[in-house]
Amino acid sequence: MTVLVTACCDSAPLRRCLETLRAQVAAAGGELLLALNAAPAALAPDARASLAALADRLVFEPCVGKSHALNAGVAAARGDVIAFTDDDAIPQPGWLAALLAPLRDPARPADLVGAGGPVVVELPERTPEWYRALVRNAKIGPRHEPFTHACDYPAGGDAPLVPIGANCAYRREVFERHRYDTCLGPNRATGLRGGEDTLLGRRLLREGARLRYCPDARVVHPIDAARTTYAYVRHGAYLQGVQNVLIARALGDPVEDPARLRHRLAKLRRRRLAIWLSLAGVEGARRRELALKQAIQRGRLDAIERPERFRGAE
Repeated sequence: MTVLVTACCDSAPLRRCLETLRAQVAAAGGELLLALNAAPAALAPDARASLAALADRLVFEPCVGKSHALNAGVAAARGDVIAFTDDDAIPQPGWLAALLAPLRDPARPADLVGAGGPVVVELPERTPEWYRALVRNAKIGPRHEPFTHACDYPAGGDAPLVPIGANCAYRREVFERHRYDTCLGPNRATGLRGGEDTLLGRRLLREGARLRYCPDARVVHPIDAARTTYAYVRHGAYLQGVQNVLIARALGDPVEDPARLRHRLAKLRRRRLAIWLSLAGVEGARRRELALKQAIQRGRLDAIERPERFRGAE
């Protein structure tokens, strides 16, 4: 098996992640692969030596975008099962064994091809209460704790839950049919922050594949204080709207009529103005909620009307 971590540069969180993984990967009899979204020359020699000592192999992918690095890592991986986590995440003891168990079981059903587990958010000490409330209510990620017990991810609905990139694993045959979509995913050129993991999981569910939720495969994801500002969260809501449209198009689903989106935006603006003079309590929280909804709708409208803004390098 392979554990694949992607990063765009050397960092203290990346080294901590790799150090945390080494013993678990060795116990599983696998390899730890680091795919860097950079040219080899971008990494200083001492940093390259340090990372090479922590990972079994390094792969370089200079084309900007996490999805490009993921695809390069998948192509280089030697495992029959490939597990993924983020470069700033902290897999907990027993994470890998719990995540791999259903996928390496000789008696597994043939259609069980993927697994995911909980991602627990670790917030800075001075996190604003409004941000904590959004995390508690699963309004913003990367928190992922959808079930309390082991089960299959349900396939029904327009937007089914799927494993997220910080904590997932797939059997090799998945990548014989699919790659991560390079129009999605964190990307310095497009400004997007994700979506590539969601699209892969939804494609698999639509094909009739089964994905297992493993509650004992836990990952902790610390949140940088810079990400708890209102401006960062509101822009994230806008990008979520963009990603919703890109995912729908990739799946062949219809997208909303722009006229209806503009009508919805106008309605949200009127509702915000109606409570604008109220600055405290429920009214303040409600204003923020409406502003985030408005940002999502604006992202959807821009993705429909100006798709060229969000095209990265192919």
